[in-house]
Amino acid sequence: MTVAPNELDARLASMGPEELALLEEELRAKLWAKRWGRWTPYPWQVPPDHIETLGWWLQLGGRGTGKTDGCARYMVEHVNGPPCDPRLRGGHRMAIIAPTQGDAVEACVNGPSGLKAHDPRVVLRTTAGGTFARWPDGAEAKLFGAHNPDDVERLRAGGNRCLVWMEEAAAMRRLGAAITHSEMGLRIGPNPHYIASTTPKPRTELIKLTQQADVTVTRGRTRDAIHLPEEQRRKLIAKYAGTRMEAQELDGQLLTDIEGALWSRALFDATRVGAAPSMSRVVVSMDPAATSGDESDEMGIIVAGLGQQYLPDRNGTMRQHGYLLDDLSGRMPPIEAARRAIATYHQHRADAVVVEVNNGGDWIVTTIHQIDPTVNVRSVHATRGKLTRAEPVAAVFEQHAAHVVGSLPEFEEQCVTWVPGDDSPDRLDSGVWALTDLMLAPAGNLAAVA
Repeated sequence: MTVAPNELDARLASMGPEELALLEEELRAKLWAKRWGRWTPYPWQVPPDHIETLGWWLQLGGRGTGKTDGCARYMVEHVNGPPCDPRLRGGHRMAIIAPTQGDAVEACVNGPSGLKAHDPRVVLRTTAGGTFARWPDGAEAKLFGAHNPDDVERLRAGGNRCLVWMEEAAAMRRLGAAITHSEMGLRIGPNPHYIASTTPKPRTELIKLTQQADVTVTRGRTRDAIHLPEEQRRKLIAKYAGTRMEAQELDGQLLTDIEGALWSRALFDATRVGAAPSMSRVVVSMDPAATSGDESDEMGIIVAGLGQQYLPDRNGTMRQHGYLLDDLSGRMPPIEAARRAIATYHQHRADAVVVEVNNGGDWIVTTIHQIDPTVNVRSVHATRGKLTRAEPVAAVFEQHAAHVVGSLPEFEEQCVTWVPGDDSPDRLDSGVWALTDLMLAPAGNLAAVA
């Protein structure tokens, strides 16, 4: 029935405050129900009926399968459900952990699949205590990153929570520490638990999660994500058909060790150390990309050191051990790569920046010297194949005389998925050059063994 505007005004004018408040609440509820009901989930976006205390709902999916969307929906529904602790304003204190805090803001709160897309009442607030997504009733989700040691310390002091959302867990630099310290704070309410969304990568922590009895895994494939444009799906599938990229990035498969690879996750885990000892030498190794742009290779920048003490290897031989300390690789303009290498050189008090110059990389030597002439730069030129260079370094790991300090997930991923004969990626190449310089070649005379 249609009501004329003047008649509607008269009815509203005749209502008392309590009646108006009740009408407003009814209209708000109808508007919310209409908005809420417009969302139709994919099968893999439907959460389990129950998640155990400290258990997980883990969405593994290819690109564009709505993993973030499903978790955002779940968190909003959680806020609108029974309070986990009625003593708290809003009843809920949650956490969102992403690879960086900026990722949490962009993807989980403000993005097209974030909290605001499901509940426009959410506001983002930054205070002395941190950055929060907040609801009008006082419920909140604190935002964290998991990239550097400071992020881990913030998680230690992150407060108690009733729900933790791990966004793009496989891309977190310090995934293990993020799980450990967030779990310590999951203690509000009768059923604190995790939800997680990620395109899978063969991270040890992720593999272990999929094997736990208290983790429910749902999986989505890009080919089944019908809300993506059909042409986009068709081209992606055609481009990567039959490759590891299709299996992992489009089909959402959690791949394990690759046959023929020189490294394995088990080897990295067996040789991993939590902290670096005192170093006798440190180098910053660079494998520059030949071009700069969105489609270019990465600039490989790896920091490695040689332990000061002589320690036994797997065979009991006393020797100095090598340590991979940091991975600063990425796609960046040449000048930024040079500046990053220089800053890292000074930060670690390195002995040299070792630069591969095969593919026109000699530009980086000139650029570094133009910016800072005090940097000791040593150029190396590969005269042998990548397999010949990589095998001795892999053998040092097999002897338990080389170690990753903490976790370098992107570097490790490249190592465990590279098969000799394929083009080797830049992080791997840079790490090989670093340990070659420290452990397998006389300093300053790399060309003889390259």
